[in-house]
Amino acid sequence: MRTMATSALALMAGLTASAMAQEAAPPVDAADEEVVVTVQLRKQKLLEVPMAVTAITGSTLERFGITKFDELSLIVPGFEVQEQSANNTGFVIRGITSDSGSAQSEPRIAVFQDGVSTSRNRGTYMELYDLERIEVARGPQATLFGRGALIGAVNVIQNKADPDAFSGSGALGVGDRGFFRAEGVINVPIVEGKVAIRAAATHRQREGFVDNLSGGDALGGVNVDAWRVATTLQPTDKIRFDLIFNQHVDRNSGTAFKSGTYAPVGGTLSPFTPAALNLSAAGFEGGREIGLNRRVQSATLLGSWDFDNGLTLTSVTGLRHFNALELFDADGSAMPLIIAAEDAKGDQVSQEFRLAFDTGGSVTGFAGVSYFEEDGTQRSATQYDERYALAFATGLITGPATPSLAQVQAIGTGFLTSLTGSPAAAAALYAQLDPLHGEYSINRGETTSWDVFGDVTWKVTDRFELNGGVRYTRDDKTSTLAAANTRTPSALGGLLVAQSLGQQAAAAASAGNIPLALALQAQANGIITAIANPAIPDPPVGLFTQPQALLSKNDTFDGFTWRLTARYQASDNVSLWASYARGRTPEVIAISPGNLPGSSAAIETLPAETVDSYEIGARAAGLLDGTLDAEGSFYYYDYNDFQTTQFVGGSIRTLNAGAATAYGFESAVQWRASDELTLFGTYGYNHARFETGAREGNHFRLSPDHTVSAGFTFEVPIAGFGIIALTPTYSWQSEVFFDDNNDRLDLQPAVLPGLRDRAVDEFQKAYGLFNVRLSYETEDGGWTVTGFVNNIADQEYLLDAGNVGDSFTIPTFIRGPGRTAGVEIAAKF
Repeated sequence: MRTMATSALALMAGLTASAMAQEAAPPVDAADEEVVVTVQLRKQKLLEVPMAVTAITGSTLERFGITKFDELSLIVPGFEVQEQSANNTGFVIRGITSDSGSAQSEPRIAVFQDGVSTSRNRGTYMELYDLERIEVARGPQATLFGRGALIGAVNVIQNKADPDAFSGSGALGVGDRGFFRAEGVINVPIVEGKVAIRAAATHRQREGFVDNLSGGDALGGVNVDAWRVATTLQPTDKIRFDLIFNQHVDRNSGTAFKSGTYAPVGGTLSPFTPAALNLSAAGFEGGREIGLNRRVQSATLLGSWDFDNGLTLTSVTGLRHFNALELFDADGSAMPLIIAAEDAKGDQVSQEFRLAFDTGGSVTGFAGVSYFEEDGTQRSATQYDERYALAFATGLITGPATPSLAQVQAIGTGFLTSLTGSPAAAAALYAQLDPLHGEYSINRGETTSWDVFGDVTWKVTDRFELNGGVRYTRDDKTSTLAAANTRTPSALGGLLVAQSLGQQAAAAASAGNIPLALALQAQANGIITAIANPAIPDPPVGLFTQPQALLSKNDTFDGFTWRLTARYQASDNVSLWASYARGRTPEVIAISPGNLPGSSAAIETLPAETVDSYEIGARAAGLLDGTLDAEGSFYYYDYNDFQTTQFVGGSIRTLNAGAATAYGFESAVQWRASDELTLFGTYGYNHARFETGAREGNHFRLSPDHTVSAGFTFEVPIAGFGIIALTPTYSWQSEVFFDDNNDRLDLQPAVLPGLRDRAVDEFQKAYGLFNVRLSYETEDGGWTVTGFVNNIADQEYLLDAGNVGDSFTIPTFIRGPGRTAGVEIAAKF
């Protein structure tokens, strides 16, 4: 830690010393655009912002070919994105992950689209196109962005309609693996200077990287359509309204969950070779095939009124709806063991009013109030072949060969014979096992929230300013849960209950309690008799989701968040800052069903998670005669009441894992070495560890200690022809774990006796990705042709490991994309 602190201070000292001898241009990106951000809810030059924030302009996104969040994360220090699918994208800032799909959970990272929260995980992912810029603010931002900004915020600012000029653009791209991308934008003034309309649309598709030996499309393929219509009304130079409609649709092939336990016939366990996933299951979700169907719709109304007395009133109104149905083969093998679906829906209404004051004096600031209402559900459905599930539960099918139905039957009848003592009884019981047993649970979360907030900046001198902000949040929450068998109770679940009762009877007999032993054995025999006889109702149990009548709990919570910052303008082109901030996610009413037979539902009110963060940083723009931009920040934070999931007492529970700490350093540099050559790079160090409990010393999940990115753009102007530009980039990250338990054997619970994950393989070692883009642009900038190759070395790496299969001790693995290549042509007018 001392070394990182020394490095941070050395960088700041170096920037300050350089600034004393130089005056330079304002901050620019590689396209020579002045970087203006609104991360502090007002327009500022990036140099004036006292926090670690990276702003990527729309032109930079286009130059790097960035259309997805995971691509963006490669060039932003302290920010990682895991795109398992568009329906399950994990956002990570400074080691803290936000990816829960439960309708009752709270996001830890705020994702905003033009001031409207899109943070609910199943509705977060969006295609990145026709954007003004993206701002990634690291560190607690709850004072500015409200709920969800525990450790940071991502602010996506879309291009608005321009009433002053007609313009348009288009792009087409093709490549290997069926890659095709199209984008079109048109901006039309209706009343010059006052009214305009802008329309943009994009389509992107690509085949997956894992062939499915069971047939159908390659796994992990994408098919995305998105469109946007924006209108602007600007009756005067002091009043402006923007109305924006968005729709995003995903129709993706199945996620490439590949079993690490059972190999396809004639195949291997490697996630980088073909899988054999079941495309569908009879009677499950109407016979739909595995894959994702997702639709996100939103309407946003932005209003701004500038008054003559230095006051500005801003209104942000948002309506959002998402509907996402994803089917997947949870066991990742050819066995019809488990097929699953998640059906998530959400509706959101929000309104914010903010009054800012800036009279030209030493004190500026804003105050506001916001309203947020959300209603979401998550239906989790599973279907089991109980014949395979019984053989699996015995612990006798350990792989790697996938067992045949005949092998499964032999194992199952053998187990039932040992349970009943009679081959005939065993055969009768086996006949009752359901090959299409279905279960589901539905969790629902309703939230009504009010916020009151304010932020004040005092410019003590021309070069030194202090800032303070506070936000009060009051939430009214209702959580509900219901669970049921789809058709009939689980025969296998009943047999597991009978087995458990028999074991308890034997233990009682050994202890000399004969009456109890006889009573327990009688119960076990009664269950076995009921299951074997179709005329007798089976016990009302499930296999891995226990039936539960509607449970509901309502409560009200409130809390404060705050921030304090100090900024010193060392020179016209160097700024230093220090800050302390409190981040908070509201309390959660978590209601979860019982899982194994005999377990029951639980209602738990989990405390608010909090982060107390301390940071110092420096930012420079235009050093070395206007050619060098750099920034660096050092941080430390305490994380309290961290929530995680764990298998306890036969059920998966959300628990308070206690406390954790992290410290780190982030930096970014851009040097315009000549008119032709621009070099850039980032580095992030994050030491995030659990402090207490069984996970003490563990890494945070999805959190590498080190991340590096570097590259350059070399432009060759040719008179009368245009510009040829070469942009190679390299990104690297250190080892990463996919679960908070770090796949430690001592933290792997036994789901059933003899069933335990015994392999330590749910992590990804350090790896790097090398991409290159070569483009030609005409002299007037009207046409551009770009060739690209991503992951040139065809590096093999994992996106995720564990997943739903890990809950059954048979983890699955998802590979990352391999090498891709293509060409795009774009035009502007």
